[in-house]
Amino acid sequence: MKNQLHFLPPASVDPNATGRLSLAAPELLAELRAAHRIIRNALNLMTTDQKMQWSDANDHDGVHGEGVTRAHERAAVIAKAGGTV
Repeated sequence: MKNQLHFLPPASVDPNATGRLSLAAPELLAELRAAHRIIRNALNLMTTDQKMQWSDANDHDGVHGEGVTRAHERAAVIAKAGGTV
C-alpha cells in the first residue's frame, strides 16, 4: 500500500493563509528549487547502501515516492509553479 502525504488546504486553517501563500510563492519556489539541487548533490555523494537506508527511512515515515528523493514529484510541483529544474 502506497502512503500519500495529506495536507489541509491553507484556508481551512487560517482565512488569510491563501493571501500570504501567494505573496510567499516566489520565495517558496526558490527554496524548493534549492532543495532539489541540494538533494541531487547529496545523492551524488552517497553510496548505494546509504541511498537504500534513506529509502527505507522515507518509506517508514510515509514520504516515499517514485524514487528515493521524490525528485519526480518535486520537479512536477516546480514546473506547475512555472519554474524549471
